[in-house]
Amino acid sequence: MAAKVIVFMNGKARQVNSDRTVMEIVGEMKLEPSSVLVERNGEALLRQEWGEKKVEHGDRLEFVKVVAGG
Repeated sequence: MAAKVIVFMNGKARQVNSDRTVMEIVGEMKLEPSSVLVERNGEALLRQEWGEKKVEHGDRLEFVKVVAGG
């Protein structure tokens, strides 16, 4: 069984398996990649890194949904 990590979506916590890439987690959370920012351990990730970066036990991921408005 894979270890779980806690990820945050706009400040709300949830658990995911640690053997996933950031892109897989974005898909599982049904997020639109063009409207979300991802931080891993306090550092912003470029979208092109999402498919390469596997989440590891102890990581803290923060997903921030971007909303445009006027």
